[in-house]
Amino acid sequence: MYPDRFRLPQVTEHVLTWLERRRPGFGEWDGEVEAQLLAEARLALADVARRFSEVAVDPGYWGRLERSVFTVAVPRYFQLAREHHALQRRKYGLWRGGDLLSRVAYTGAGIAAAVVIAVTAVPDWMEPLPFAFILFGPFLPDMQESYFERRYRRQLTTLVRDMVVEQQQLEAYRPLDESVPPVPERLSEPESPERSGGSSSNSKEKV
Repeated sequence: MYPDRFRLPQVTEHVLTWLERRRPGFGEWDGEVEAQLLAEARLALADVARRFSEVAVDPGYWGRLERSVFTVAVPRYFQLAREHHALQRRKYGLWRGGDLLSRVAYTGAGIAAAVVIAVTAVPDWMEPLPFAFILFGPFLPDMQESYFERRYRRQLTTLVRDMVVEQQQLEAYRPLDESVPPVPERLSEPESPERSGGSSSNSKEKV
């Protein structure tokens, strides 16, 4: 019906991107944070509505799309963002928040384990483990943080993808009392030379 940028999945993606640029700046998640994010969502949607009004006049469609954003997409986003925001505030549960001392400790633990394995009889499959700890220990906090971030991005992507079904329902249902947007009239085709010539010749014959 309308270009993709005015369909529910793309509009939802625009709103979530807008919110994600602002969410990390808030403190502990509470009702005030949700109220401010809800206001930001309205600003993001108003930005798309302004562009939509330049290409179409269909308040019924836009009203139903807006309701879907605020009754389906935004509540699901709040549920996901609340959990992830708390993880970020806790430094993803990393020991000492993944600071320099913790990275040194991980590496030291790998070195100590390598010494223990070198002076004791252990199964062969355990010998590479301390070296893996020595190599990747300094980057372990980064890998843990990357895991949680990628999981969150996948959840948001799934949310946007689920809006495809909502879009189908939005397009399939139109209330009976909702007026259909006017369709521009087609320009009348110019008469062909043969037709115009024929009409003039007929008029001459009648004269």
